[in-house]
Amino acid sequence: MYDDTYFINEALNEAKKSLAEGGIPIGAVLVKDGKIISRGHNRLIQNDSVILHAEIDTIENAG
Repeated sequence: MYDDTYFINEALNEAKKSLAEGGIPIGAVLVKDGKIISRGHNRLIQNDSVILHAEIDTIENAG
């Protein structure tokens, strides 16, 4: 079982991906029963989108 610090660091890793792509550095992870089931990052600038915030990207990636 992981603690909150682990999940925050994983979200920060997603934020770094967004920054590396030229976007806004915000990331998110979706956790269920102590496991990451999805992850994503802000893609507003990269995809010229008004809705692809990190949370929306994460939910969309969850399928």
